[in-house]
Amino acid sequence: MPEYPEYVAAAVFAVGSVVHAALAPHRFSTAVLFCLAVTSAGLGGAARSAETHPTVVTVLALAALLMTLVLGLLLLVDGIVLVRRYGPQASLLATGAAGCALLAVLGLDAVVQTVGGKVAGALLVAVNAAAGYLSLLFLVFTIYVFVRGRSTPPPDTTHVVVLGAGLNGDRPGPLLRRRLERALAVDAAGAPDAAGVVFVVSGGQGGDEVRSEADAMADYLRARGVDADRIVREDRSVNTGQNLRFSAALMDRTAASGHRATVVTSGFHVYRTALLARRAGVPVHVVGAPTSPAYWLSATLREFVAVLWLDRLPLIGLSLLLAVPVATAVFQH
Repeated sequence: MPEYPEYVAAAVFAVGSVVHAALAPHRFSTAVLFCLAVTSAGLGGAARSAETHPTVVTVLALAALLMTLVLGLLLLVDGIVLVRRYGPQASLLATGAAGCALLAVLGLDAVVQTVGGKVAGALLVAVNAAAGYLSLLFLVFTIYVFVRGRSTPPPDTTHVVVLGAGLNGDRPGPLLRRRLERALAVDAAGAPDAAGVVFVVSGGQGGDEVRSEADAMADYLRARGVDADRIVREDRSVNTGQNLRFSAALMDRTAASGHRATVVTSGFHVYRTALLARRAGVPVHVVGAPTSPAYWLSATLREFVAVLWLDRLPLIGLSLLLAVPVATAVFQH
């Protein structure tokens, strides 16, 4: 067995992240490998540097605790604000629950430091490693979302696909209006002598909606001055995957000379939309519309869980590799 297994694991994960980034730069697995490397290196450093470099270990520990505290409070406060504004919806309650879980880890740290004991200390190592890994992975994901959500459409866009969102009565809600305004901005950014883009409004009728989202979006665009012959309705889809597939089929049938499509969705949703488009073999560029700051964190957390679920087998498999350095640190403790 290697003398420093956590460092060996960190080196393997680091090399894997570099290779994976070169082969598949857009896959979230690269971020997973990077976070595994950082967590493994942190476990090794904490186990061996406490006596030789106590100041360094203390500073790193305080930084990790501060990150956990800030993220936990942000999620908790955001969940409370959104529940008070929109009611006790499951996704909003989950945001507050995630914040409470992180704060509970800090509480456990305080209790174990007070009570002491080898078993409790070993348990604390495992809990902190898992919480730190997931927190770091979520922070990296927010960077992914932030960067991808600010991408710009290609100049030769011929079709703009607007993904549906909730309605407010029979009209687009705030989230959907921002997507429609972003689509109009894509059209306005085209060359003055170029033909206007074709808008593909994509969204079926939900069980709690009085009409299809496509019909509501078409009415909104017409009221904003878009000619009816530049609007194509896709009113059968009920999820993002169907949005993309059904819209692509419509464009293939109606665009005789080919098309170059840009999909407009909310900024927090861009990464998952691009991932689903690649899986479906739909060649599109995805851009994001702005989102209310209060809603962005909760929505990003939901997207984080959704992306983990989409790639659950490889990502969970990679994450389980963290058990090797964690077990080593626990036994050493």
